[in-house]
Amino acid sequence: MTIEQETGRVAPVRRAVPKPGTRRPGVSHQTKPRPRPGTDGRRPAAARPGESAEPARRPAVRRPSAKRQRTPFVLLVVGLMCGGLVSLLLLTTMLGRDTITDAKLRDEIAVARQEKEALQKKYEEKMQPQNLARQAEAQGDHLDKTLGIWTTGEPSGQADPER
Repeated sequence: MTIEQETGRVAPVRRAVPKPGTRRPGVSHQTKPRPRPGTDGRRPAAARPGESAEPARRPAVRRPSAKRQRTPFVLLVVGLMCGGLVSLLLLTTMLGRDTITDAKLRDEIAVARQEKEALQKKYEEKMQPQNLARQAEAQGDHLDKTLGIWTTGEPSGQADPER
């Protein structure tokens, strides 16, 4: 025997209470509440003397409709999505502009490197010994092979041995 059978008590059955506005699958939705068993669905007559058969109706508490409750949330979500879209568009535009600037600067650097290489090559050609000799002869200088130095056509200030 179980404890429930010995004591005669059984644990109450808990049922899930659905949230308002939700439907369970497989259960038909009723628009009117079911009448209580043993009654015909009407309210009982007034029990006190002097009270009318129909009790005074209190004004019903009006709940905002589901549409009105969802409207601020929907507007918030739409606003956030629009803000995100605009932010993404601006970010993409800024990155695109930076990419164009980057490409222009890379092209300018490439041109500057080519100019530098051309100048370096030109300088190295001018500094070769045969080119230096050609330039010196063009200016009127000549190589004194006995001394191994370049001399100009000007007098050096020494006395001439022939005189």
